[in-house]
Amino acid sequence: MRGTLAAGLARHGAHGRWCGLRAVLPGYAFIVPAMVGVVAFGIAPLVYAFVVSLQAYDLVTPHPPFVGLANYARLAADPVFWESLRNTLIYAAMLVPLQTATGLALAVMIQQPTRWVGVLRTAYFLPVVISYVVAAGLWQVLFATPNGPVNSLLALVRVPPQLFFLGPTQALPLIVVMSVWKWSGVSMLVYLGGLHEIPLELYEAARVDGAGAPRQFLAITWPLLRRVTLFVVVVNTIDAFKIFTPVYVITQGGPMDATMVLVYHLFREGFRYFHLGYASAISFVFLVLVLALAIVQFRLLREAPA
Repeated sequence: MRGTLAAGLARHGAHGRWCGLRAVLPGYAFIVPAMVGVVAFGIAPLVYAFVVSLQAYDLVTPHPPFVGLANYARLAADPVFWESLRNTLIYAAMLVPLQTATGLALAVMIQQPTRWVGVLRTAYFLPVVISYVVAAGLWQVLFATPNGPVNSLLALVRVPPQLFFLGPTQALPLIVVMSVWKWSGVSMLVYLGGLHEIPLELYEAARVDGAGAPRQFLAITWPLLRRVTLFVVVVNTIDAFKIFTPVYVITQGGPMDATMVLVYHLFREGFRYFHLGYASAISFVFLVLVLALAIVQFRLLREAPA
């Protein structure tokens, strides 16, 4: 009797497990293609790049020798790497606050549904959809030459010609301004979504209490946009560290390495000098740096008082 009962329970348990497996199989079938893509185009290349960073890989030697941490030691003694890291940090320190503030200001300006709000939203977001190469080429035409359009306009008000992209003190700040013009529309769009989630009743109550627009912004809008600001700041920081296209198109790291940034240094070492092992070591240091900054930003903004 006990044997029959045990066998029945075992069959029932096996049937239940099979039914549970059948219920989740369709879900696993849907996520398998995505997981294959993540492994094939994300994890596997990352692992292979780390292996390459431990070799003297030059795209020519059939069996590149294993050198261990020699590429990382070379990186620590490379003055161009430290200069590119310094320029990248300066670029990010200028870009992130300016781009975040510009995106928030634009979102506040076009929050209310007015007659021309659709035109304004399109105009502010239009630079985002322009190819970065085309945008960089446009700014190069406007600013790069002493007799270009911008210097011609400055001559009308008796301002001497400026070097802009040819000047070591002006090139990097001008790339920052160009990037803010190019990408602030993304921050604006994210902030606009956050603004639409704030209940209008809060503003109505604040107006009844006599709070003006600045007070409403400081007491309602800004505190309730903390999570949105966290997202915008982290995304803008990551984008700032990935700066490459305008440097490649306009300055090639010059003048005098004033715009030499990490990604361009990585590109030059890997695809111009074919030091792929060394370039892979730079890429992993770059990855660790960006992850560390993102973690610090998450913690600081989450712990900040409302």
